[in-house]
Amino acid sequence: MKKYIIFTIAVLLFQVSFSQENWDKIDLGNWGEIKMPSTLEVQSGNYKNIIDYQKRHFSVDAERIVFQQKGVNDGKNLDTYARIIIRTDFASETLPDLNTIEITSGDLTDLNEMYKSQVYEVANNPTYPAKIIRWNGVKIVSLNGNKSINYSYVRQMNGKPQTYSEFYVFWNENRQHTLNIEYRIKDSEKWKSDLEKSVETFKLE
Repeated sequence: MKKYIIFTIAVLLFQVSFSQENWDKIDLGNWGEIKMPSTLEVQSGNYKNIIDYQKRHFSVDAERIVFQQKGVNDGKNLDTYARIIIRTDFASETLPDLNTIEITSGDLTDLNEMYKSQVYEVANNPTYPAKIIRWNGVKIVSLNGNKSINYSYVRQMNGKPQTYSEFYVFWNENRQHTLNIEYRIKDSEKWKSDLEKSVETFKLE
């Protein structure tokens, strides 16, 4: 039985690896990389150049890059919604190193209140009003050896389908890198797996 379980896990890992073989590798300037699912495309205008088309290896030079459901650039596939949004913000001073500092329960409470208030402030924007259906508290998670601030929530805008949104925030000297995935909850079966697998490929240099 033990050998069977190990074999099954090995097969599953191989399948995950194989399924990502043809995904586009995106170099994020000089600070990281991520693989993009074949079900998504880069929003128009964000490519810097193609390094090696045969390997589906692209490079971007932008402080914000958006992956969206394939077809949107051509005005198609608009009856669903999926996004991976990566952005870089710059601070006026060096940010703490999440990989080395101790995050206390008090720190988590403060971070939770800070990010929660930001989200609710944006939701109350009269131009694009949204209702926060559920807020999931802040926690610290690791992605490929780098710790990040993680939180998620469910929102609804103007009676439209509810959307799940999750954030991973990395501090790197005076830069804050934010990885954000979003998809309509009613389309979870279509998007959740690919977006989560893409997150797992995200690496900071």
